[in-house]
Amino acid sequence: MEIPSVVLDGLCSLGELDNTSFAAVVDGVYDTLSGKTSTQELLNRLDIEQKEEIVDSLMLFISESCRRNVNPGTISEVLQDLQLPPDRVSRFLASHKVKHLTLKSVLAGTKPGSGSILDVRWKLVFARGEGGSAVGPRYSIHLVTDREPVHFYCSPAQLDDLVSQLQSATFSIDKFINNQSLS
Repeated sequence: MEIPSVVLDGLCSLGELDNTSFAAVVDGVYDTLSGKTSTQELLNRLDIEQKEEIVDSLMLFISESCRRNVNPGTISEVLQDLQLPPDRVSRFLASHKVKHLTLKSVLAGTKPGSGSILDVRWKLVFARGEGGSAVGPRYSIHLVTDREPVHFYCSPAQLDDLVSQLQSATFSIDKFINNQSLS
C-alpha cells in the first residue's frame, strides 16, 4: 500500500500519544468517517498536539484501506513500519475488525450526485507543535453543501492536489457533456 509522506508523518505521530488518546483518535476517526460525528466534534474532544494532522492522516489511511479492501496483515505491516508498539497495532486492528464493515457500507453508499457543494470557504492557519513552535501552514476548508457542512484541514500540498483533481474532473465532465451534445 503506497502512502504519501505527509500521511506517514501524521501516522508516525500516533506513536507519541498515550493509550487513552490513541484509542480516542482511532475510534473517533472511524466514527467520523461512518457519519456518527463530525470532524470538528472529534477535534474539539481531542486534547493532543498536532491533532489536525493526525486526524487527517488517519482518516485518509482508514478510508483508503477500506476502499481498497486492504487485508489486516498489510495494515499491520504499515503500522509496524511506522514503529508503532505491538499493543497499538493490536488495538488498531481490533477497531478495524469491528468498524470497517460499517465504514465500507457508508463508502459504498457514496454515489455521484449524492450531494452538491454550494459554497467553499477557506483560511490559512498555522499549526503549533509542542512548546508553541510553528509546525507549518494548514488550510481550514469549510464546504457548504445541500445536506450538511463539511469541515477539514489540509496542507498546502494536499490543497493543491485537491484543486488539480477538481480541475481534472471538471475538464472530464465538460468533455463528456460536449461529446453528448454532438451526438
